Amino acid sequence: MTNKLSTQPYKGSRDFYPSDMKIRNFIFDNWKKVCKSYGYEEYDGPFLESFEVYAAKSGEELVNEQLYSFTDRGDRKIAIRPEMTPTLARMIAQKINELPRPIRWFSIANFWRYEKPQRGRGREFFQLNTDIFGVEGREADLEIISLMADLIKSFGAKENMFEIRINNRKLMDNFYKKLGLEVGQIKIVNKAIDKRNKISEEEFEKWLSEDAKLQSKQITNLSDFIENPYPTINSMCDEKYEGALELTELMNLINETNLNDFIRIDVSTIRGLDYYTGTVFEIFDLNPINSRAIGGGGRYDDLIGLFGNEKLTGTGFAIGDITFTDFLQTWGLLPEFNDEIDYFVTLWPSENQQFILKTLEISKKLREKGFKVSTWLEKNTKIDKQLKYADKIGADFTIIVGENELKNDTLLVKNMKEKSQSEIKLEDF
Repeated sequence: MTNKLSTQPYKGSRDFYPSDMKIRNFIFDNWKKVCKSYGYEEYDGPFLESFEVYAAKSGEELVNEQLYSFTDRGDRKIAIRPEMTPTLARMIAQKINELPRPIRWFSIANFWRYEKPQRGRGREFFQLNTDIFGVEGREADLEIISLMADLIKSFGAKENMFEIRINNRKLMDNFYKKLGLEVGQIKIVNKAIDKRNKISEEEFEKWLSEDAKLQSKQITNLSDFIENPYPTINSMCDEKYEGALELTELMNLINETNLNDFIRIDVSTIRGLDYYTGTVFEIFDLNPINSRAIGGGGRYDDLIGLFGNEKLTGTGFAIGDITFTDFLQTWGLLPEFNDEIDYFVTLWPSENQQFILKTLEISKKLREKGFKVSTWLEKNTKIDKQLKYADKIGADFTIIVGENELKNDTLLVKNMKEKSQSEIKLEDF
């Protein structure tokens, strides 16, 4: 006997049945609505890119461990996109002198990363990417953070459900310099900080002492800074350190625009991608069942320069559909989706061709009026079976044209929710 093919999708990918598509479309439609309310335009890019686009700036973990890549028939090294920002930077650089600034773009696209599938994470995922280019000041960071907050709140989320945590890469570089760390140590420390919430304090300190080779005093100073960064930030502002000044300026804007209720400084927010150069931020789900980052982003000043000589600063964020769906489900924010079939038109069980013609005629006229209509197409099926089908697909109304209705030019209309029915003249209907 021949072995049957598996009905399961590729590990880490998903099938979207109609019920899943309702959730997906609900989320995507709301994402688009909020982005457009801020004046952002939708774009898209290719599913495949040159391997070098990601190798240049995306970070070692993504490129070496998560990237799906292959050599095509033209002997070119190609990658399936794991993120959108490098593609976006390439597209902006291609038409940099034609685009009016600031450039405000968003996309909802499909991505792949070779990761271990687990709750909130798959190998295939969709992601909203929202970016603004050409604004040097903190106002661009503020707009992206404000958009993020409005996006979450548009689904009915309250302030106790999520938190936006903010940091600054320059601040961290300045602090590491004060701490006396070398470049090699900084990479290890950043990785340790990024994983800190997922490991014990003992494991974290061991990582710092054994892998990063930090001395005891350095570890103590770093831990104190993470637990309460404000004294250090204030003193670094007095000493005119750029990162501390940028972060303080941004937080002042946040306070003045009443966004501070769900935003706080968290210097353990690092972001793993190498192209971030200033402000970085993450959205955290505060539900204990799903305590994790569900989105994030930051400022990148040097990415456009990979494709040409012109420099154009950008700020953006991304949020994935898997983690965001978990967020909505755990907080009970997904609605009951309405039935999508307005009318189901039966086919009277008969060999008389007039019945199928009448079914198709009624369906056509209803669709012309803008209704969603499903019809029965098999001859000689009992009406009871057709009514059960109409009930299963959630039709609001069912139309029956039997022998008497065909003769009298009438319709029998059944209200499937109220379990009532009425006979109506075809011309009146």
